[in-house]
Amino acid sequence: MKIRVIHAITGVTATWLEREEKILRSYAKPDTHLEIVSIRQGAESIESYFDIHIGSLNTLRLVKEAEEKGFDGIIITCFGNANLDPAREIVSIPVVGSGQASMLLATGLGHRFSIIGTVRSAADRHRIEAMKLGISAKLASVRCIEARVLSLHDDLDATLMAMLEAGRKAIEEDGAQVLIPGCFGMVGLAEKMQQELGVPVVDPAGAAVKLIETLVDLKLSQSKLAFPIPPPKKRDF
Repeated sequence: MKIRVIHAITGVTATWLEREEKILRSYAKPDTHLEIVSIRQGAESIESYFDIHIGSLNTLRLVKEAEEKGFDGIIITCFGNANLDPAREIVSIPVVGSGQASMLLATGLGHRFSIIGTVRSAADRHRIEAMKLGISAKLASVRCIEARVLSLHDDLDATLMAMLEAGRKAIEEDGAQVLIPGCFGMVGLAEKMQQELGVPVVDPAGAAVKLIETLVDLKLSQSKLAFPIPPPKKRDF
């Protein structure tokens, strides 16, 4: 199967991309082809709704192009599921977001899960995404490490230590039984967190890859009753 992986940001460096590509491919089946692309116009990272919206047209063009080129499915890497809803409207092939995939998987692993996020201003966006999925009752907390997205890779050991501290608080103070790193820039750290903290930790990269592969294998996609194709009209797109 052919899957397009879309970064809805412009700030992905070559080193960052190389690391993420290895992680994504480690989760994919041998016959899954992953094409990783990034938008060319928009925000260098996503830390607000404004950042999401200024990159929306570029993101949606890459979504539409993927279907036209014969891809079987699409992953939007942003943990905030940037432009996921409109993307699911404009194509018939399945589209998943890494936050959506991670939270859905976490609900089956325990009664309460926590998200370990980046900046505190993003916390409400995570809560809103959980609300949209109908799983707010299972969201124990959003704990943020107060690190900017583009700084996460400056010192991965320091990032991991901050995530471990936040994870312990989520478990001990908030009652979390499952944890999710709440930014795609944190992928690859879940296994170390799980070993250290002793609870399931869902890697957003793995969750997104496995969900899209499952949907393609089962010949399932988003319902067009829920995400209808927009009616034809003149649009400057």
